[in-house]
Formats: sequence, structure tokens, C-alpha cells
Amino acid sequence: MGLKHRIKAGLRGLYARTLWGSGVHRVVGRLSRPRLLVLYGHCVDQPATNGALDADMKISSGRLEAILEALGKSHDLVTLGEGLARLRAGKVGRSMVALTMDDGYRDNLHDLVPLLERTGAKATVFLEGGAVAARSLPWLHALGWLVGQLGPAEAAVRVAARLGDVPGSPAGITEAGALKRTLKYDADPARRDAALLALVEEAGGDPSEIVAALYLSREEARELAAAGPIEVGGHTAHHPVLSRLDVTGQQREVAGGAALLRELFAEDDLAAGPAPLGTSGHVFAYPYGRRWDFDEQSPGVVQSAGYACAVTTHAGVNHVSTDPYRLKRWPIHDGTALHEVGTEAAGGFELLRRLGIDLVE
Repeated sequence: MGLKHRIKAGLRGLYARTLWGSGVHRVVGRLSRPRLLVLYGHCVDQPATNGALDADMKISSGRLEAILEALGKSHDLVTLGEGLARLRAGKVGRSMVALTMDDGYRDNLHDLVPLLERTGAKATVFLEGGAVAARSLPWLHALGWLVGQLGPAEAAVRVAARLGDVPGSPAGITEAGALKRTLKYDADPARRDAALLALVEEAGGDPSEIVAALYLSREEARELAAAGPIEVGGHTAHHPVLSRLDVTGQQREVAGGAALLRELFAEDDLAAGPAPLGTSGHVFAYPYGRRWDFDEQSPGVVQSAGYACAVTTHAGVNHVSTDPYRLKRWPIHDGTALHEVGTEAAGGFELLRRLGIDLVE
């Protein structure tokens, strides 16, 4: 972390501790305009099913429960669709917090749902159509399996040999994060995906077993969607960086993912036009979600596929005036500070943004 980011982090923590510890956040919350804070993660930490995933993708059950219980004292805990529908209708009451989880991992049913039932909270889970419905192995988890088996340097050597001397070939990379970034943004997506799948099989891996260990089965996905505190949404077919694709490629991924979910849930109402907010299946999350991971064409593609809104991974709160296809979300994991997420929920950081000061991004 650079000096600038360390200073910003220090100021953010000091400001949030002051507001949260003094109780001033309650006054700020009452004076701030109606808002929806959207939290996002991927997994409830469960070594049996997601132990190999990066730490920032997981949050312990105890930590998540503590955050939801604390925020639930002053905010309504809603699904994404429900929260946006209430904002649009002007029927907010208390401001709101919506928990979201990306991808569709097995713990979302077996660990998240019981936690929601204990706390009275709700959640929106965005499902990768290819992994959950079609049982195809996403490239990131193919890479993760290879790195786990071979180490990052040897994995990079084998991927480079498979890709050949082309842009994005990771020759000479020895660090796992650098390898992932290179393959994510620089490699041709189709060549990369095919190379990684072939390398997993050559190294003795079974792609279907990797998918089954990580992701909800089709039956589990249906059970999740039927659970009372859960809303499901779309997350493309194969989790690409949409900005790396032309419009046709984006349509294939976004509409194709929606079609896989329709087939999975035996529903056909996702097809035509944006559906009413609050309807399960009609909310969408951009893969990776940074402003450079999708482009100006992407919101129209998402809307045309039948989704009523889309979330990014840029922090902040959402109001009735927020672009529904560029909604903000706050990341949560075991390093999440309650006083910081609580200050965001209360509108404390938004107050500073209106003064031209952003301590978060």
C-alpha cells in the first residue's frame, strides 16, 4: 500500500471511530437522505468447501453475524431488489442494508442461509450460470487449482508454453497475483480459458470435481432460490471481464447467463424487458465490478437481457437518484472494520463526499 493510501486509510479509520464511538453516526443517519448500503462478499468461511479460496473472498460466520446484528439495530436488512424498490417508491422508513454474495458457492446455502435465519437478515446471491447451471470450470478456479498443485512459477511456465508468444503470455512471472492479473487483463479470453482447462486435465485434475467441490449443485441452487431470506441474480455465463469483449460477446455472456438461470429454475420471465425491482432473478452483478471491468455498452446489454439493475464493486451508498446500472457496494471480509462500514451505512462518508472528500475510494 502506497503512502497516499496509508494516509487515507488512517484518516478513514479515525473519522469512522469518532463518529461510531461517540454515537454521532445516529445523528448523521437521521439527517442524511434515504439510502441503501449494499455489502458484498463471496463466501461464509467454511474450510470444507472454500478453504482454498483467497482470504478476502471469505468472512467468518461470527464476523458476518456481528456486522448484520449491529447494522440491523438502526437499518432494515433487505435484499437488493427490495431495497431499490422501496427507494423508488419513496417507502423507505429506516435506511437499508442489503447483503450480497457473488458467484454461487456451496456455503451460500449450507452456512449463509442458517445465519440469515438466526439474524433475521436477507441476502442476494449472484450466480455464475456456467459454473452453477452448466457445471463448467471458471478460468480463475482452473488457475487457482494449477497454482495450488504446481506453484505460481511453474503454472506460469506451463500457461506460457500453451499460449505461445502472444500478448498476455505470462512467461517469467513467479507471483500468483501477477499471474492472475496478466491472464485476467492481457490474455485473449478464449485462448486463456482453453489453455487452463487443458492444463488442469494434463496435471491430473478433474474439472467437474473442482466445480462440484466449490459451487452449488443444480439442486442446491434451486433450494437456495426457494429459501425465504434469499434473492438470486445473474452474474454472466463465464465471469469474463466484460470490457474485454465486444458488444456481441457481452450479449452472449450476459443474456447467455440469464438463459442458463432460466433453464435452471424453469422460469421464462427473465427474457423480455427490465422486470420489477424486488423480483428474484432480475438483479445483476458485473464480474469483478470495477469501472474498467465493464464499459459504456455494458449497462445497455444488461438491461436488454432483462435485468432491472446492476451492481459494481465501487464503495458508497445508493439513493433514488443513483444510476440503477452502476450501483455501489462495500466489500466485507474478516478485515472489515465495523465502525467503518457502520459509518458508511449512516451516511457519514457520503457527507464527506458531498464536501469533495472521499476517504474510501
